[in-house]
This record gives sequence, C-alpha cells and structure tokens, in this order.
Amino acid sequence: MNPEIFGWQHLVYLAVVIVLGVASVVLIKLFCKTEKSISIAIKAYSAFLLVWILANRILIVIRDKSALSFIPNTFCGISSLSLAIIGLFAKKDAGIWHWIIYCGLLGGFLTMIYPDFIGQAASIFYPLTITGLVHHTVMFFLCVTVLATGYMRPSIKRWAWLPLGLCVMMSFGVFLITALKFGDAMYIHEPLIEGTIFTWYFTGFLFLLLHLGALLIIEYVRLRKSGRRLFVKKENK
Repeated sequence: MNPEIFGWQHLVYLAVVIVLGVASVVLIKLFCKTEKSISIAIKAYSAFLLVWILANRILIVIRDKSALSFIPNTFCGISSLSLAIIGLFAKKDAGIWHWIIYCGLLGGFLTMIYPDFIGQAASIFYPLTITGLVHHTVMFFLCVTVLATGYMRPSIKRWAWLPLGLCVMMSFGVFLITALKFGDAMYIHEPLIEGTIFTWYFTGFLFLLLHLGALLIIEYVRLRKSGRRLFVKKENK
C-alpha cells in the first residue's frame, strides 16, 4: 500500500524531521552568538536546501524526459530555489527576505502537513517523494532559523515586499503557461487542493490578510514594550 497523508510513514517522517528541525534551530541559537557565525550558519543551511531542491528538480527532469521540467512551476518549488539562493548571497535583513521568508514558512509548513504527492510510490523513500518532502521541510526550518536568530526582523514598513513578490511569481507562472506551454503553473488553472475553494486568488487574499495582521500584531507588541502607541505620532515638546 502506498504512503498516505497522515499514514504511518508520513507520521514517522514528521516525528523525525520535527525533532531534527527544532534541534537545528536550538543549536544554532546556542552556538552562533556573533553576526558572522549566524551568517555562516544561514549560508550552510541554504546550501543544504539547494542540494535537495536541485536533486528534486533533476529527478523531475528524468521522469518527464524534458529539460524544461527543471524550471519550478509551483509556489513551493520557486520558494525553495529562491530561498536557497537568497540565503547564500543576500545580506542580513535585506528587503528580499521580507518576501521569501513568508512564502517559505507557509509553503513549507503546509506541504509538510499535507504532502499531496506522498502516494506516488510504495515507499516514502522513493527518490521523488523523499526529495520533495525534505526540500519543503528544510525550507520551513531555514525560515524559522532566520527569524529565530534575528537575521530578518518582520516589519510593517516592509509589508509591500510580499505582495510584490507574489505578483512576480504569478507573472512568471503566466509566462510558463503562455510562452513555454506549461499545462499549469502557480496553480493558475487548478486549485491548490483539488475540489476546494483554494484557488490562487482566494489563497493569495487569505495569505496577504494573515501576513498584514501578523505584522500589525508584531508592531503593536514592539511599541507597547517601548511605551509608544501604534499609528500615534510622537508629540513635539
């Protein structure tokens, strides 16, 4: 019987990777105390992610017998590859982090919990399955590490990076469909979960609403700690 979502193989995988993922975040927090050491840890984590996403894309090329299949055509594929490259080359708290971190957190977490590709072979260790699972998992925990170490600080002032980034991703999806003749890309034609209302526009609206709400809460907490108020100008004395 092929693996199932929340079947025993999936649950064992989740138990193992959650322990390893949390341990990786804790160890980096404990032993990386300087900005340089944190940067090295982030780059090493990003390189590890790059290995897994490239392995997954190469296997997809072999399966499809098409070099075009190397191009990621899903949110998670684009997010994993982008996060790996950004992690290797972007500076601390660069604006582009404020797009990719939120995409990586959402895409990585949801796919860990609901990997709709898990049943494509008899074992979870089928190369396409395990590389897909691992690159989503590493993407999620890399994002958690970036936030936990303060390598990127969420800010309401940089809220626009996410909608701008999503617009670029959707435009890329349209290009894949119209210019390169992909059947679908970025879930433009089909919902994220078959037979549900989770189309790209409905899911995108919820994502942006959640993102903005979370940033407002974070900003409110920061201002309360500093004794100031949200949206209230400081009076001149």
